[in-house]
Amino acid sequence: MRMTTNEQQMKLPQAKPNPSQTKTKHRMKTRTKLPLAKNPLGSLGLTARETEVLTWIAQGKTNHEIGVILNACTGTICKHVEHILCKLDVKNRTAAAVIALTTLGKTKNMSRLR
Repeated sequence: MRMTTNEQQMKLPQAKPNPSQTKTKHRMKTRTKLPLAKNPLGSLGLTARETEVLTWIAQGKTNHEIGVILNACTGTICKHVEHILCKLDVKNRTAAAVIALTTLGKTKNMSRLR
């Protein structure tokens, strides 16, 4: 059905969104910061759960195996791995494992010196 000229003229302008509504939507998208892990790998800026996942990655476990161990979905583990790679600024699991093992090795050596 086509609109006639009179109907087009009578068409009301679209209401603009209320700024307070858009701010609310934006606030809902922001994430709360999770506490950092309280172990040697916590110094890497990872959450406790990401640290757990990284520990298992360093031991050569797959996402599926880590999911079974931690009782989590494989997709959730994939997201943790994605966040770990981003936070450590590396491209793959192997590089993340090297950083984890190096960090743990340094901590072990430092405790021997004390």
